[in-house]
Amino acid sequence: MISIKLFTASDYEFKECARIDNLVQHDSVSHPDEDKNEWSLRDRNIIRDRLMLYKKDTLIGVLYFSQGRDENSKTAFYTLHLNPQYNNHGYRELLFSKLLEQIKQFDCNLVHTSIYDHPNYKEHKKLLIKKDFQLVQTNREYSCDIRNVDIDKYQPLITKLESEGVRFYDSKEEMLGFVNHYKKLEQLEWEITQDIPIPTGIKHTRLPFKRWMKLCLDFYQKSYGVDLVATFGNQYIGLTDIFVFGKSEPHKGWTGSLGVIKDFRRRGIATAIKIKAIEKLLKKGITEIRTDNEKNNPMYKINVALGFKPVPFSLDYSKNI
Repeated sequence: MISIKLFTASDYEFKECARIDNLVQHDSVSHPDEDKNEWSLRDRNIIRDRLMLYKKDTLIGVLYFSQGRDENSKTAFYTLHLNPQYNNHGYRELLFSKLLEQIKQFDCNLVHTSIYDHPNYKEHKKLLIKKDFQLVQTNREYSCDIRNVDIDKYQPLITKLESEGVRFYDSKEEMLGFVNHYKKLEQLEWEITQDIPIPTGIKHTRLPFKRWMKLCLDFYQKSYGVDLVATFGNQYIGLTDIFVFGKSEPHKGWTGSLGVIKDFRRRGIATAIKIKAIEKLLKKGITEIRTDNEKNNPMYKINVALGFKPVPFSLDYSKNI
């Protein structure tokens, strides 16, 4: 018997969701404790839930969904994972149909999801095509064994920038005493975020500061790889933040963002930030970094120059409803 149930956030369900995720994900690992922490941090002002697909008493699939924020409040973002043993039985379509019922509660008019150009997502892609989803953005994905990066090659660049007044600091370990540190860091992140290409029909939205602060402190405490900030005088001008999930993949860093504000671009600052971040990560025993860029974003050239290798692209799909 097949049934769909709502998520109750039990320990058993977190473990089962991680099990299903790890049957599908091709280059990342889920851990129930990290999922539980992320769930506890969710914004209760936004509708968010999971659809749990059972065959008798065994979880065989899960669909995660969330309402967007502010201008995206009528957009539903979802991820669908199904045990591959149950392909070709219409179960993805069953979950998707249930999703459409659930998102009526916030008058949803746009549904969005991301998959990878990898065999594990082939059946989901077929469903997206069948349901008339449109491919709205293609993203380059890269991985690098940072032990192979020629750090010495970039020392002259860093020395030159420092001679010009640019400084590099670790946000958590060196900047907490700086005046208005958190306010300036949030402002820098927002300026950089607005320049990141995103899919058509979706808007950049700014977190309320208290919400941002809560997530920042959790990052500092539980998934901190590095948050390397470049400054010029009292101004914060560039950064990269890299997450490390110690229970699932303690050797790997996941790039949140990398950017420099407009007035300081084309001087090699982004490259220098990345090199300084890699130096710090290597000292912590991190050996790999994953990152991504929208296909036409010139930032990818930095990754190529440093020795990042392409892995399966990610694909963004949307559907108006």
